[in-house]
Amino acid sequence: MAEQDLKRTMILEAALKRFKRFGLTKTTMEEIARDLEISKGSLYYYFSDKESIYVAVVERMIADCFIDMSAYVEEAPCTSDIVNRYLALKEKMLLEYHFLFGVNEWIKDVPSSRMRQTIELLQQVEISFLSATISKGVGSGELNKDTDTELTAQLLVNVLFGLWVIWCKWQAAGFDPYDREALKCFMDREKQVLTIFFNGLRYRPNINKDC
Repeated sequence: MAEQDLKRTMILEAALKRFKRFGLTKTTMEEIARDLEISKGSLYYYFSDKESIYVAVVERMIADCFIDMSAYVEEAPCTSDIVNRYLALKEKMLLEYHFLFGVNEWIKDVPSSRMRQTIELLQQVEISFLSATISKGVGSGELNKDTDTELTAQLLVNVLFGLWVIWCKWQAAGFDPYDREALKCFMDREKQVLTIFFNGLRYRPNINKDC
């Protein structure tokens, strides 16, 4: 069983290198097998098609990226520090893995089923992470104790994703995922949204319930 896990990991690592360099569309099962010096039949033993490899690569990459963030939530002194590290991670992911996430497809009115699956997976991880961040803030007294952490995290992820899609559409005519200045502009906007959102969670209205 350990040998099968090792071979599966090797396949995912080889596929990730291909996806990062050439994108999903221009990568074939034959090329992945050739990189590993195995037969295509051996590759099909572990994965039924390129789509299943792609999904496994995305799952693994997201898990690797967020495992350190989850640990940092426990030790961070405040939510602002967590948010800053979270933004730095997202910027790194967008720069290094834009082909993997297929961000060019996000400007389409109707994304592919594969892209929807990728988006949903990423959103689920972000919701879980932000929910833990908000819970930490509530527990420490930094954020309003009446906050619904799960619902708030869902709303926040929806807002951030909507901001990203709108920005992609604005950039559609000359979209360049390697443009660091354009990406920095977007990340600044996202930071502003997060700042407004968390400032709102710190608000504690003093309401006279008898009025």
